[in-house]
Amino acid sequence: MTTIRTLSDAVRDAWASIPAPPAEDLEYMAWGWGEAAARAFTGVAPMNVDLDSEGFVVAIPLLDLPARAAAAYLGPFLLDLLRDLGLQKAIGIFTEVRHRAHVITCLETPHFWEDIRPFLPPKCREALAQVTLFVASEHEAFALTPEQVDTMLALAAKL
Repeated sequence: MTTIRTLSDAVRDAWASIPAPPAEDLEYMAWGWGEAAARAFTGVAPMNVDLDSEGFVVAIPLLDLPARAAAAYLGPFLLDLLRDLGLQKAIGIFTEVRHRAHVITCLETPHFWEDIRPFLPPKCREALAQVTLFVASEHEAFALTPEQVDTMLALAAKL
């Protein structure tokens, strides 16, 4: 049985060896999301990003970053999505609207998948597919339309 914890562990394990992308990939973070976001990401390996930091909380950059950086930082955003789903299951409501919408949009956007795929090692691709299948299975919790679910399932199958 797939659980939020096993998926979170899979994401952590998959992204653990991914280094911080080059600083030039993040040159517009401060402009787009502020200095705190630039500090939270620039020079920071994906699994070292503080999900509770002001910089992480304000940033929704995945669709705007170069593909190499978006692939790297997808890991923390997947963890945040799973963490919020766990909270929703525990207390009945989710707490992070912006990140949730941002990650769901990424998971249903074919060009995002095409762009990041070359930068994701097989372990990351597998974890991404697992999380996407889980999100699709939890469609009611995420208020996904049948079209969104179908798109996510098709994208995960291509990975």
